[in-house]
Amino acid sequence: MTTSTTSPPDPTATTSTASTSASTIPSQQSSTPKTQETVPTRLLLLSDTHIRAHARTPLPFPIPSLPADVVIHAGDITDSSTLSEFSLCLSYLRQLSAPLKLLIAGNHDYTLDLPIYSQLVEAQSNSTLGRLSRRKGLGEVGDAHKLLQEAEKDGIFYLEEGVHRFELANGARLTVYASPATPAFGSFGFQYTEEEGHVFDIPKEADVVISHGPPRGVLDVSRLTRRSCGSVELWEAIRKVRPVLNVFGHVHEGWGAAVVRWPFAGSSQGAGEQEGMGGGDGNLKGSGEGKTKRGKGKKEKGEGMPEMTVLEDRRGVEEGWKDSKEERQKKREKVETVVRDGYYHLKYPDPEEDGREQTLFVNAAVPCAPGLAPWLVDIELLRSDVKDNGARIVAEERNGDRNPILREGLDATMGELQLS
Repeated sequence: MTTSTTSPPDPTATTSTASTSASTIPSQQSSTPKTQETVPTRLLLLSDTHIRAHARTPLPFPIPSLPADVVIHAGDITDSSTLSEFSLCLSYLRQLSAPLKLLIAGNHDYTLDLPIYSQLVEAQSNSTLGRLSRRKGLGEVGDAHKLLQEAEKDGIFYLEEGVHRFELANGARLTVYASPATPAFGSFGFQYTEEEGHVFDIPKEADVVISHGPPRGVLDVSRLTRRSCGSVELWEAIRKVRPVLNVFGHVHEGWGAAVVRWPFAGSSQGAGEQEGMGGGDGNLKGSGEGKTKRGKGKKEKGEGMPEMTVLEDRRGVEEGWKDSKEERQKKREKVETVVRDGYYHLKYPDPEEDGREQTLFVNAAVPCAPGLAPWLVDIELLRSDVKDNGARIVAEERNGDRNPILREGLDATMGELQLS
């Protein structure tokens, strides 16, 4: 597992990036109680940009009009994993108004999966055509890594599997667990078979989990099969840790947001079944907008079961043949707002009176479809000078004190997105 401690560019440096700290951004209320120990932090979330090198419009939405503290890209940066596609995405990220940008790989970014790409290169080593094609588009083994690592000077950090800690420009501390791993489908990178499985070693102190694929049962239903295709292992790991946020993509048709309210510590885990856009695998009790049905032989109230409420999904922006005239007009107005602003503003749901913990799940896939834009979400994070009790301190001792990578500041001049 990779463990890193990183500081983004110093906000006190004489650059224009200081204005992007959270102190200058109006934030909405989050579910985490605001205290003197927490800092409001704004996140811009996106995934599955699938940028194509020769596309006339690499992304179907404009640059978001509001600044953020952190941008998170949850993988499938490119469509064909070429160096030019990586460069285009980096150019786009440089234009976003945020002092820190984090990104992970997806299955389409297979040149970042060094074992897989090395096997591909070796298989093509006896082919002159294969060698020329690789040098022209995909590069040699390690070239894509080098390209992304060079972007660290601009506050863009490529995260490999593991735990990463950041001291944010707004004074908050962010602990991230990142993983590009998804259940096997096709022949691309970062995938594991059902027999192999995968260990998502998420620490208890993780605030945000960035995974390329969804956990099983949460915004993971394939439109073709009408079945959940998320990771069982990821769901089990998240259920134990209960982070503030899990952002992912991979399943494009699962675009949306949902909140899961966890049972109180020590309560038994029940079982249920779900269908519809919310998905489910027997570990969730649906409520709110999600279509659900209970499993057999369980208590009617579902004691001890996590409860999921779908806050938004594609049905909220895509017109359906059953929609009334008023519903169609409402959706068109919503899409017009999203297209104009370049983001979908999502309010972190307020906690209910019983005080149960909750996790926000966001499928941030942004394929070329109207209204499917990055998400803007406000959360509360601990101040960097506040010692958390228990798990966070233990984890720091376990992982060791890594020397932070200090940055002087971002270049005030943002690169322009090249379209050719």
